Amino acid sequence: MEGEAKARLAAGLAGDKKASAIRILDVQGMCNFADYFVVCTGHSTLQLRAIADAIETEMKKEGSAPLSIDGRGRSNWIVLDYGDVVVHVMNEQARTYYALENLWGDARSLSLK
Repeated sequence: MEGEAKARLAAGLAGDKKASAIRILDVQGMCNFADYFVVCTGHSTLQLRAIADAIETEMKKEGSAPLSIDGRGRSNWIVLDYGDVVVHVMNEQARTYYALENLWGDARSLSLK
C-alpha cells in the first residue's frame, strides 16, 4: 500500500473511533523519515488507545505492520510509525503544546475525502 493510501486509511480509522481534528500532512521533501503525518486528537486515555489499536489492527489486515509504536503506556500521545507514514494520536493538551501542524507549517494538508 502506498503512503498516501496508508495515511488516508489511518485517518479514516481514527474518524471511525471519533477522533477529532484529524489532519493529514504531506511532508514529502521536508522530512527525511516520513512522507505523511496523520495527526488526530482523542479525548481520554481509553479513546487514545482505541484509536491506536484500531489503526494497528486494520493496517495489519491491509499488509502494513508498524515498524514501532511508542507511548502506549502514557496517556497523552501514541505514535505509530509505518515508515512512510507516522500517525500521532494525541490528547488535546499534548496537541496544543507540541503544535505539530505549526512545526510542519509548510506541509500541504490533504483533504480527508
